[in-house]
Amino acid sequence: MKKFFSALFFLLPMMAFAQAAQSSASPFQEGTHYTLIEGLQASSQPTVTELFSVYCGGCYKWEYGPLNELKSWLSSQNIGFSQAHMDFMGGYAKQASTALAITQNTPQFAAVKKELFNRIHVERKGDWTNDAEFFQSMEKAGLSEADFNAKKNSLPVGMTLMQWNRYGEFVHSVPSFMVNNRYLINMGSLKSYDELNGLITYLSSLPVNSKK
Repeated sequence: MKKFFSALFFLLPMMAFAQAAQSSASPFQEGTHYTLIEGLQASSQPTVTELFSVYCGGCYKWEYGPLNELKSWLSSQNIGFSQAHMDFMGGYAKQASTALAITQNTPQFAAVKKELFNRIHVERKGDWTNDAEFFQSMEKAGLSEADFNAKKNSLPVGMTLMQWNRYGEFVHSVPSFMVNNRYLINMGSLKSYDELNGLITYLSSLPVNSKK
């Protein structure tokens, strides 16, 4: 996979970092730990967006590993969380994005996402080879082909996919995390989950018009 985040970060041990994150001099540097994103509408409230692909092994490990703990921590900090599916890998990536966009903000979203991940990483059947196979997977998640076709061209789905495609203009690996639609975290620069939390805390506290 051309754009793929190494799962090594998933295996790194936890390291104490809270004290450093709270110091007056930030240990984080633009260009090293994060990239300033120009061209996206900054979020009005602190939020973290995970950019992921159901084809990505690292994304699968995050989904069923540290992501739940990260989401719990974000909630305790009053920082929002969302996910955006990237379609730059896999033959059925665009269909996967559409299915996720259709079910976004509904209880069905988790079921669709799980079934997509399962096909690739649990059942290990490889990519879908035709529409019939793809919709067999979606039926398992409760999304019928009829519902898919009825909703795929709706305005909300179109707007969601447009936003996700905009993210894709700035993302070169997955999973990636973006803070406030303005700062893209360089995951390879971090050594622990605590350090990730510290960086999120720092970036979410910056003014919207700040570049540092």
